[in-house]
This record gives sequence, structure tokens and C-alpha cells, in this order.
Amino acid sequence: MIQMRRTVGLPRRDRRRPWLLHLFRLAVLATAAWLVRDQHVRYLAQREGQRHAAITIERILRFYPRAASLGAWNPAHGGQNVLDAAGDPLGYVVQTSPSSDTIIGYAGPTNALLAFDAQDRILGLEILCSGDTGDHLRAVLADRRFLAAFNGLSWREAAARTQVDGVCGATLTSSAIIEGVIRRLGGQPHSYRFPAQIELDEVRPFLPAAARLTAEERKPGLFRVVAASGELLGFVGRTSPVADDLIGYQGPTDTLFIADARQRIVGIAMRRTYETDEYAGWVADDRHFLTCFNDRTLDALAELNPEEAGIEGTSGATMTSMAMAHALRRAARAIRDTAPAADPSGWRIAASDWGVAAVIFGGLLLAFTNLRGRRWVRVCFQVLVIGYLGFVNGSMVSQALLVGWVQSGVPWRLAPGLALLVGAAFVTPSLTRRQLYCHHLCPHGAAQQLLKNALPRRWKPVLRPPPWVTRCASLTPYLLLAWVVIVAMRHLGFNLAAIEPFDAYLVRIAGWGTLGIAVIGLVASLWIPMAYCRYGCPTGAVLNHVRRQGIGDRFRAQDGAALALVALAVGLRVLGG
Repeated sequence: MIQMRRTVGLPRRDRRRPWLLHLFRLAVLATAAWLVRDQHVRYLAQREGQRHAAITIERILRFYPRAASLGAWNPAHGGQNVLDAAGDPLGYVVQTSPSSDTIIGYAGPTNALLAFDAQDRILGLEILCSGDTGDHLRAVLADRRFLAAFNGLSWREAAARTQVDGVCGATLTSSAIIEGVIRRLGGQPHSYRFPAQIELDEVRPFLPAAARLTAEERKPGLFRVVAASGELLGFVGRTSPVADDLIGYQGPTDTLFIADARQRIVGIAMRRTYETDEYAGWVADDRHFLTCFNDRTLDALAELNPEEAGIEGTSGATMTSMAMAHALRRAARAIRDTAPAADPSGWRIAASDWGVAAVIFGGLLLAFTNLRGRRWVRVCFQVLVIGYLGFVNGSMVSQALLVGWVQSGVPWRLAPGLALLVGAAFVTPSLTRRQLYCHHLCPHGAAQQLLKNALPRRWKPVLRPPPWVTRCASLTPYLLLAWVVIVAMRHLGFNLAAIEPFDAYLVRIAGWGTLGIAVIGLVASLWIPMAYCRYGCPTGAVLNHVRRQGIGDRFRAQDGAALALVALAVGLRVLGG
């Protein structure tokens, strides 16, 4: 009651100050997390950029006459910003490689450069390097109309484009370049070599009653063949575009495959091909080869190894026919593997996740009811936390876990129980001032509480350290947090689990450093209650930072330390580029 009267009597500005200070602390933590996340995204972009070809300013001057330098790899678009002499952006360039490395033209892949202006509009296309033949490449470079086919389009408009004319005499090479551009921009798979869709006339020689084709929603690339009465007659598909990079003697072939209602192959047919007319004719007339896949299911075709299965290619056109056989296998495998799961958006909650949720509920009961005053209940729950959350489930909040989640995202669906534990650890002290995780759900904290009264009381004053030692030791969590920031921002090859004792409860993977920290912390807690929590735990310091302190709150030394950590992260971010 006294506290309530004091709260009511405070000036309005004073009542707001604790909440503003609390929001400030949350903002500091969020800023630190954002810096770590942003640096990680940029680090991945630089590492991915190392796989790309180096670009000189001279290669892009025709798109950017005022270009002076190229910036670091930008994660927003996966390319490099183009800067003028003053450092102002003029646009950016992206490369189709490595996305286009598996797309083979006539004889090899091509890496192309796309130049964008500052408004995300394409300025032009440049061929950086190509594994194709010189004649085909020269034909493409000489066709300025083709090289300007994407000019003026935005990223999204170019990715959605399905009709681009190839270069006469270099159709395979130019089609591969187009497909590489579309794939790099995130467009949907589309065959630019074989744009013609399946027609009913192609299906009727195998299923004469076919009246219409409808897409099979659960198996992309496969179509249902339906009679006029609505009866399902079978299925039809083709090897393009998933096998367009499989080259026979001279080029790829689009092969039609038809299956009955039980998904058993009833026949295949050659559609369009880039092989010579002579080789294509020999395969088209080889009834033995065209029927050797019959009666195999689509799943069996997906696992078929043509050579091991004894499938013989067409005499005189072996490369052409065997390329068709491998293309059929790849197409069947793509249909099987890209079929969506029964419930792609559903949660997978295991029994262990329910167990973690039950322990969290028990911790809430202890934190907010008078059960915490019953020693036997508290001791039994501490044993449960140590045994289940520690040794059995390994569900603990640590710096290694938090940094990993900040950098790569929270695995809500894979580990909902652990995500709930972390959420409870941060939300509860922030809203209720109760330190739920540290006081009730941390296995190492529970172990220290059990050891608190293990030694006779008369022994403790003898070995208690002097005050100056404890004051220096209280800096340890913040020094460790500084090291965490350095490791996270610089991506050092250091295991952050080694600075905390939590992996010691996972005996099979625990390192000697973790085991040593755990043992020292437990032994120290015999003389100093909760020694590790008070003087060594960086995760506890983070959770204490978000804890709401009440009306008497003020700016503390810990807040200065938190700002210093953010400043350290900013400095590393600037130095790291």
C-alpha cells in the first residue's frame, strides 16, 4: 500500500521515466541484434560474391559513363553497387553465374552481366564469359537486338518475361543466356528452347479418348488426361525444361511421356530436338527403344539407371537416345520430388516440445504463486529442470543459441518448444519483473540453488573473497558479451558454447572448456550463492538487461556497458564494411 501511494504521488514525468528507460533498454538490445543480423547477411553476400567473376570498371563504362568504383557485394540484390567519384550510387550490376552454371547452350554455360540503373531498370546485358563455341558466341554478340531485349524492364518484369526471341544460328546459346537471366532474377522455370506446350494431338496416339488436359496440382510438370465423360485416362509430361541441359550428340531433346491412370508408362515420343535430322530420325523409328520404358511406374522411372537396367540406345544414335533416357529419369524424379507435402505449413510438435511447454508452465506456477514457498515443491522442480531440460532435452538459453538465431532466424517449426522457452525467458522479465528463466528454468541455475546450503555455514566466511574481487568479477559477463559481439560481427571460427557451462549437460558433445566452467561454477556456488549467475553468466546479464526494474529505476552502469557493446558492434560493422 505504501508503494502504491508513492506511485500515485509521483509527478507525471517521473512516472513515465521508468517506462521510457525500459523501452530504451529494449531498443539497445534490438539494435545490437539488428547489427549482428545485418553483418551476417553482408558476410554471406561477400562469401557468395567470391564465387563470381571479377568485374573491371572498363567493362561497365558503356552503361555508366561516370562510374569510378564498384562497391562490396550487396545482399539486397546479390550484386555490386556502381559508384561515381563522389561515392554516390549510379546503379548496380549482377551476374547470372553461379545460377546459370548448369544451363548449357550449344557447348557450355554462359555468365552474363545485367546492369541496372538507380531506379531498378535494366540498362543492358553484357557477356562476361562463355563456355560455348566461338561461332555461336560471336553470333550472339553481333545481335544488338538480342542484347537489348531486357532493356528498360524492371527486375520483376524481366523475371516474368516468357517470350524472348533467340539469335538465328545460335538458338541454343541465346536460349541458355535468356534462361540464365530469368533464373538469376528468380523467375519461374520456363523452357526457352522448347516453348511449345503439350497438345492433345500428341497424346491421342497413346490415349485415343483424350478430350482435355488439366494440370496436376500436387505434381508440377504433370498433366491429367481426361475423357469427355470426365474419366481420368492417364497422365502426360515432358522432359523440358528440367532436362534441357542434357546434351546428346549436338543438343537437347524434348521427350513426351504418357502414363495410364495407375501412372504406368504406356509410351514416349520425341517432340522437338536440336539433334541432326539423321540422328533424330533413327531414334524416332526405333520402336524397341521407344517401348523399353513401358509398364514402369513414374516412381520406378525416377530411380531408373538406364545403363544398369540394360537399356540399349539406338544403334548409330546412341548419344541422342541415351540422353533421352536420362532426361526421362530426371523429369520423373523432378515430378516426384517437387510434389508438395501433405501440410507444408503445419507445425511439427514432438513429445519433447510438449514436455518443455509443461516445464515452462510449472516454472510460471512457481514464479507467480505461493508454491515457491514450499521447499519440497521447489526442490523437486529443480531436479526436474536439471534432469529434463538439461540432461534429457538439452533445452537451454545460451549465447551460442541466441547469436545463431539472430543470424539465421528462429526455427519456429523445427523447435517450437525451445522457441517457447526463449520467448518466455525474454518476455516474462520484460513485462512482469520476474526473472522466470534464471530463477526457475535454467538447469545450471537450479544446480547452484541445490548446492547453496551444502556446506556448513561456519565454513563459508573463511573462503569468501574480498569485496574488490567480487567487484572485478562482476565485469566478467560484460567482457564475455564483448567477445560474443566480436565473434558474431567478425565471424571468427570460435565456438561460443565454450564460454558457458550449458553444453556440459549434453555429455556426449561437451568440450573440456565447457565442462571446466560448469565444475568451477558449481564449486564456487558452495561458498558464494549463485556464483556463476552473479559473476560469470553473459546470458543472465542479457536477461537482466530486459528486466523491468520498477518506479525507482535509473540509468545504471549496466546501461553504459550495453551502450558500449552497441558501440563496439557499430565499430566492427564500419571496419568490416
